[in-house]
Amino acid sequence: MIKEISLNYLAAKIKEVKYTLILCHKNPDPDTLGSAFALKEILAYLGSSADVACADAPPSKFSFITGGASLEYTEKGYERYIAIDVASPMQLGDLSFLAERVDLTIDHHKMCTRFSEYYADFKASCAENIYLLARELNILDKLPLQFYNCLYAGMSADTGGFRYSNVTPETMSSASEIIKRGIDHAEINRIIFDSKSLEEIKAQKLTYEKMQLFYDGALSLIMFTNEMKESNGITDADIGDIVNTVRSVEGVLVAISLKQQKDESKYSLSSRANAEIDVSKVCMGFGGGGHVRAAGATVVADSPEDAVQIVVSKFGEAIEEYKKGLKNG
Repeated sequence: MIKEISLNYLAAKIKEVKYTLILCHKNPDPDTLGSAFALKEILAYLGSSADVACADAPPSKFSFITGGASLEYTEKGYERYIAIDVASPMQLGDLSFLAERVDLTIDHHKMCTRFSEYYADFKASCAENIYLLARELNILDKLPLQFYNCLYAGMSADTGGFRYSNVTPETMSSASEIIKRGIDHAEINRIIFDSKSLEEIKAQKLTYEKMQLFYDGALSLIMFTNEMKESNGITDADIGDIVNTVRSVEGVLVAISLKQQKDESKYSLSSRANAEIDVSKVCMGFGGGGHVRAAGATVVADSPEDAVQIVVSKFGEAIEEYKKGLKNG
């Protein structure tokens, strides 16, 4: 039976010395990466060797988190598997076959599909939970600066540089304590938000050219097919955060990015809301999940056009319901 565990119980389990594999979600962002590598620092201090694996290679600019380590999975006889910032088995991507081996999940998503014992505190980022874990273990003063670099990267990325509605006073308090450790928080923010490769710039240009608007401009969507990616020399890493580009259009309530996968019948969906529209509930209908205003899933469709039609229909229902509520309110 899958059960929720307490922070105290999690700390006790983490103290067990075991060769550990930490799993990140596909299309890794700074929160899953930062949380994973911060946890690796905790485990190292406690005497456990650990590796980090992900179905997709992270963007090179996040090497300040990973140290340039390969996240490719190889079987090494691991004694413990921990999934971090993973809302469902599908989020493991090509490593989803490992879901049945996962012993512990550390997460912060309200809408999710649990697949192991889990600790879930619905903080603004999973990195906040790793900070709380280190505090519970009473080892905050014993961990290296890199631990705090990783935590800050995760917290800042998942809050949009502390601009999103998920930020709480506790979030700011934790970030303040982390900054006091001497990290270069300005440089971390520059890398995450302002540093873009030429391929990322090209992807943004294509997004502005190919973006579609629906429901009188309330829904914005960009579809990247495999043909688009190949013909323009763009990888999934280059379009990992592209949903925020279509989100920035004035009047948009919900923004969506769709990326065709290797299996051409599958499309990675990322969604963001600029209003009180629960996109995680819509994503749950596709087997995904996430937060009220930021969620993802995998959509199965016969063609890119069908994928767009399916997604626009489902999110359109949520937009219409929201608008109806405004009228009745």
